[in-house]
Amino acid sequence: MHPDEETLARLALGEPVGAEDAAHAEGCASCQAFIAELAETLALVRESSGEELVAPPDSVWRAISDEVATDAAVPVSPAVPTAPAPPPESGSSGVDELAARRRPRFGWIAIAAAVGVVAGVVGTQVVPDLVAPRPQVIAQAQLDTLDTGTRGGEAELLSSRGRALDLRVQVKPLDPGDGYLEVWLINSDLKRMVSIGVLPSDATEQDFRVTRSLIDQGYVIVDISREQFDDRPQHSGDSLLRGSLA
Repeated sequence: MHPDEETLARLALGEPVGAEDAAHAEGCASCQAFIAELAETLALVRESSGEELVAPPDSVWRAISDEVATDAAVPVSPAVPTAPAPPPESGSSGVDELAARRRPRFGWIAIAAAVGVVAGVVGTQVVPDLVAPRPQVIAQAQLDTLDTGTRGGEAELLSSRGRALDLRVQVKPLDPGDGYLEVWLINSDLKRMVSIGVLPSDATEQDFRVTRSLIDQGYVIVDISREQFDDRPQHSGDSLLRGSLA
């Protein structure tokens, strides 16, 4: 089971946590991506800490509360930000990733509370600083079929700010059969791989958050596979497209 939101926020802040939670987060690509996103938000907030701060209007908290309640039916008050229960453990890494994608909204609140943003100050210049610059393509891959070498799409590794990266996958329509499509990063040693998410069957473009450390460790081969709903987290061996980031 993944560590809860508070634990992941503490890891992003560099604070100590339990050995079991730290070991899980270190070996979990989903948790690592989530921590990196929180750390990026923290860095942006700290960069803006020198700006003149003013108290936000009540409408700010109402908007935050409404958005969180809509996403997870969990009310939030300015005094006590409420974090949702951790997502249930799933045998399918694809389903697990779908659950993880809902978490950054709450993680932002948790880490903002930790640095005093949620306590009632929003800088007049903070909002422009938090607007991410245009992403830059730092690596690309042509995605081809393994049997015929036919081009079926491409992947771009995008960097904007901070330690987190986005892998943008653009493909021609793919047939998931009676299963679903899963996106993987395979290590250059061809022995290790991690799932980074599920590609909706009707999607031809999707972004997936990954960490720089994952890329630095050699996970640079993009693979899209057809998976079955069999509660098996391993790769099915049925790769539809594959290509190496360069």
